[in-house]
Amino acid sequence: MSGKRKIFYVVLPILSCLIGVLLVEIGLALFYPIPFSLEKNMYFEPDPYTGYRHKPLSSGHYPTGIDAIANSRGHRDDEIEIPKPPGVFRILMLGDSFTVGANIEQAEAYPQVLEQILNRPNGPRIEVVNSGVGGWSPYQYTEYLKNYGAQFEPDLAVVGLFVGNDIYVDRFSADQTMSAVLGRRVTRGAAKDWRTTLRVLAYENSHIYRALMRIKPHDMSFARKNCSDFDEIHLAIQKERISAHIAQPSGEEKRMLDGNMAELGRMQAIADEMGIKLLVVILPDENQINSALQAQLIPPERLADYDFDMPQKYIRDYLAAQGIASLDLLDVIRSDERCLFMNDTHWIPAGHRLVAEQIRDYLQANGLVP
Repeated sequence: MSGKRKIFYVVLPILSCLIGVLLVEIGLALFYPIPFSLEKNMYFEPDPYTGYRHKPLSSGHYPTGIDAIANSRGHRDDEIEIPKPPGVFRILMLGDSFTVGANIEQAEAYPQVLEQILNRPNGPRIEVVNSGVGGWSPYQYTEYLKNYGAQFEPDLAVVGLFVGNDIYVDRFSADQTMSAVLGRRVTRGAAKDWRTTLRVLAYENSHIYRALMRIKPHDMSFARKNCSDFDEIHLAIQKERISAHIAQPSGEEKRMLDGNMAELGRMQAIADEMGIKLLVVILPDENQINSALQAQLIPPERLADYDFDMPQKYIRDYLAAQGIASLDLLDVIRSDERCLFMNDTHWIPAGHRLVAEQIRDYLQANGLVP
């Protein structure tokens, strides 16, 4: 057999396989596209202080199809001027996905609504800078204020503290946070593995790879008919959060609770050094206000172990002892008859407007804004 014929018999099967793979990929793309089951969210990048943050000038999208776009500062917000123009009163808002405005339009998120309703005709110009990042917790809020806050020249810092997953979290150094690869949040161990980058590239660009991974595409929009309508994903997420309302936290829970309170104390010290005021807005979880959800998550014989005014009572007492201003929204949201958490586990736009109005009223009543 000649050398050319040997090469032909070697190359032909390889080419045939490649052509076959290409045809399958095209066929899947045209007739049975397999969507991503990686998170649909903002586009993230690694950060030395907070673990990860929004990549400046990046774009992603939420499960609802709404654009998730970051400005040149990495904020889901309009551009702002640096240095701050004369006569502007600026509020730096820190928080997690509730503050970012997950699954709703950018203009509907409570920081943006707050800016709108604070600005009155012929009044001073007030800007609210939305620096929230989904999945962050008190350590990351504090690190962001410490390392990036001063450039925005804020007059006031406001933290949206979500009790569902901000309190009982063991995250007190950058090494304990997640990182990001190609816009996706991943564990630090996975981020250091070069194979992660290859897997993410393959996953984002190949229907075949997504099929082989056998990851079911999740509809993370959690469409609900009413306040008592829950699917398996919703219940799984809320079950992870139910321990936040243990009546008597002890052991590891107490350690994490105290650690995150200490982070808020550290944030107050940083605000003092910057010469600005700090306000902590305590945001409740649906587990605290929805009795139908509580019945799904807690056996009747275990109800006595829970106190659905916790951890707010503990947080309020700690902040008061430290001289840190706080606004607890549990009673306001609990007394509202609307289904405000009908946007997966987040608020619908009406919930964001309610929160913005409460913050506005507090700021004005306490002389924290001009």
